[in-house]
Amino acid sequence: MKSLHAALLAVACAVATAAPTSADEARFPLTVSYDLLRTALRTHLKATGGAGLELWRSADGCGAFVIKDPTLTAADGRVKIRGPASGEAGLRFFGLCWANVSWHGDAEISARPEIGGDWQLRLRDIDVQLYDAKRIPSVIAPRLSTVVKQWSEAELARFTFDLGPPVREVSTLLGAFGGSDVTTPLAAALRTLRPVGLAVAPEAVRVFVALDVPAAAAPRPSEPALTPVELTRFEARLDEWDGFLAFVVGELGGEPIDAAVRDELLALLLDTRREVVDILARGPQPGTDAVRRIFLGKWDRLRTLVPQTRGQAGDDLTKAFRYVVFLAAGDALAAIDAVAPAAGLDFSADGLRRLARTLDPGFSGDPLEQTDEPDPRLQERFRIRDPDAPPRLPPARPPGTWHWFAPRPAHADAGDEWRALGARLDRWVPSPAERGVYRAKMDRLLTLAAQRSLDPDRLDERFHRLFHHVVKATAWQESCWRQFIRRGEEITYIASDTGDVGLMQVNVRVWRGFFSVTKLRWNAAYNAGAGAEILQQLLSRYGVREAGSAIENAARASYSAYQAGPSRYRRYRTAAATAPGAAIDRAFWTKFQAVAAGTADDVLCLRP
Repeated sequence: MKSLHAALLAVACAVATAAPTSADEARFPLTVSYDLLRTALRTHLKATGGAGLELWRSADGCGAFVIKDPTLTAADGRVKIRGPASGEAGLRFFGLCWANVSWHGDAEISARPEIGGDWQLRLRDIDVQLYDAKRIPSVIAPRLSTVVKQWSEAELARFTFDLGPPVREVSTLLGAFGGSDVTTPLAAALRTLRPVGLAVAPEAVRVFVALDVPAAAAPRPSEPALTPVELTRFEARLDEWDGFLAFVVGELGGEPIDAAVRDELLALLLDTRREVVDILARGPQPGTDAVRRIFLGKWDRLRTLVPQTRGQAGDDLTKAFRYVVFLAAGDALAAIDAVAPAAGLDFSADGLRRLARTLDPGFSGDPLEQTDEPDPRLQERFRIRDPDAPPRLPPARPPGTWHWFAPRPAHADAGDEWRALGARLDRWVPSPAERGVYRAKMDRLLTLAAQRSLDPDRLDERFHRLFHHVVKATAWQESCWRQFIRRGEEITYIASDTGDVGLMQVNVRVWRGFFSVTKLRWNAAYNAGAGAEILQQLLSRYGVREAGSAIENAARASYSAYQAGPSRYRRYRTAAATAPGAAIDRAFWTKFQAVAAGTADDVLCLRP
């Protein structure tokens, strides 16, 4: 899918570099998945239950032919419908069916899809073949065979799948990215939308849609630096993008999808948010629309994940069309921008808001809205535990056995101790004489944070000790085990210029919606618990992948992902790592080794 999309954009770019004309043609695919096409066929054939396709039923009810659990695949530019089939034929006499003939085998229907100028998808050159259990062409009762083939070919020849509604919705969506003026270049381009063919791809039928967009204009001159008001708006637009992506990822994550796909959705959100943090640190670049650049840069990654959700399956055509429209609109934006920047695309809040609502038209709130409080939907869908929630239960153990860090005759929450430590460490900046006591309290807090976050269902026991070491080494690396510092006469939380706060330097932008921003800043126990939860998630998702040659590599990979984002979890061993990143990873590795060896007290920055 991704390679086909890239090829389409390459063709579009090639058109854009041809001899100058008044307009260029941009193309994008309208993706009709085979699940969606099967649902449309069932609707056309008036299937009332089960997952089969009823290709024939006689008027007297004594004859029927059904393909059970059909699959749709691509072969030589044609769509093939295959599945186990059964048929029977008889005559009704005195209310009963007599002289029944039954057959069981496999059926295969082959057809060439065709798109018309009326946006109707049709099936042409239909061929029906019946096979026995050994895939040998079957010879069945002439009456049944003839009737089934004639009836099936006639019914499927009448099949039409109207793609007009999703195309009109895509057009409306794209209009929101061009402003409200009907005279804009994009508005004029949208009036030229037309189908220009299709391709039968392995995973879907791709209907190609074209529109004429303005020819590329000369590059715009550099713009002056932004005013303070414009800087505020710049940050607000990035927040709007973040709200859009969080909403989309949350919607897709709520579908019954594989754990690996859900992990990729979370990684996409976190990696994109880290990119936003970097953009904010650098500041706006004159003449560059940051939201547009991020959208186009991340679209290919997002579009490959959407079809892997099972939201497109089932008999709900309305719901399935939401995904068709969402993908087509995003593909169209990418194609138009590649061919004709002069089309005037504006990745405004209104456009993003409408695109987000495509996935859930009934959503009553603002899909771009952000909050500094945890979003239970995001926490639940990605199994992110709130630090204030009860700890995860340990795996069951035989009576009398010991865990490596403490005997466990019975599991206890230790909630009182957890809360007491948080209260004791509140706004505590230790004096030189207090550092030994402070260090002991913080050590215990980090131990409890790791215990409470550890998920035995996702993390094998051989990683449990390593996880505790990772938590303590990360807190050492990030803050020298400090939540608060003194600035003049005031005590405040540690914060970086990019929004990393507290003991574990949890970035409030990257982890917005998963944790309370206020508590991350002002509660050492909450901050420790959040950092431990993040590390547990990264260790179970990425760290364990690196433990093949040495289990300690799991620690190094987890920290690389913690510090630089999920896509960078191999940074610690990548020769091409930037010098600052490589230095950070080496510093963590030194600290981790000291914690694991029990010698951290000799070098930990909080010494009496």
